[in-house]
Amino acid sequence: MTMKRLLLTLLVAATSVTVSFAQSHSDRISFGMGALYERGLDATLSWEHETKYHNAWEYFVNGYLKWEDCASCGHVCPESFWHSYNTWGLGIAYKPCVVRGRNHYGNLRIGASGGSNTHDFLAGIHVGYEHNYALRHGWQLYWQTKCDLMVPNHKDLFRTGIVIGFKIPTK
Repeated sequence: MTMKRLLLTLLVAATSVTVSFAQSHSDRISFGMGALYERGLDATLSWEHETKYHNAWEYFVNGYLKWEDCASCGHVCPESFWHSYNTWGLGIAYKPCVVRGRNHYGNLRIGASGGSNTHDFLAGIHVGYEHNYALRHGWQLYWQTKCDLMVPNHKDLFRTGIVIGFKIPTK
């Protein structure tokens, strides 16, 4: 009986002291699309490097499209949808983990970007929350709420909305 207790105690001690790196220090490529207020679509392609405890650094390319009603026909047509106001940007974001669960975790997303609306330079400050769900083989599904402050103010100062996407492991 004491031998069983001794082995059980050694097993519990060994497992509690061992450092685990499951899903840590991994790299992922992610793609997300979403709708932003007011009349905007957002698409982001990024590379994410995860550090300890699900904290991560994200390097991203972002495209934004804002549509308006057509002046001639009074509703949204292909010309007013695709060619009303478009921007692109390159940026970086730090994502500290604030929520951890069994197969999910949540990060704040704090970042900055620079880009253009095809005429002028735009800078952006990005703040939001991202929640990730672990799938098989390292894939992840995520949703993100975001608020972007764009300077200088051309067509929109604040962009806020929801993005849904997936992440694919690179290793």
